[in-house]
Amino acid sequence: MAALPYLQLYVAEYLADTMHLTAEEHGAYLLIIFNYWQSGKPLADSNKLLSSVCSTTVERWLEIRSTVEEFFEVKNGLWTHHRIEEDIARASKKRKRGFKNTRQRPSA
Repeated sequence: MAALPYLQLYVAEYLADTMHLTAEEHGAYLLIIFNYWQSGKPLADSNKLLSSVCSTTVERWLEIRSTVEEFFEVKNGLWTHHRIEEDIARASKKRKRGFKNTRQRPSA
């Protein structure tokens, strides 16, 4: 799936859920979310991949992984985020509906 044009960030909800994170953990969490949004799919449960997405070493990633992992469901080798899944589905539906509407307009 091509990248969706925008990601809604609910700042109050984000901060309520993440106030305990360090700046580094915030960065890692947001970079994973952004990558997830851009690709339109969950990330593989690979420490090498996830450390790369977070722009850190595998060693450092392993130190912060458990904290960041709290926000995801890690199952069947994938990092899934329910809010992002819902937002991707909603944005995709909206995009398709808009695309259909433009295709169905009568020509001048």
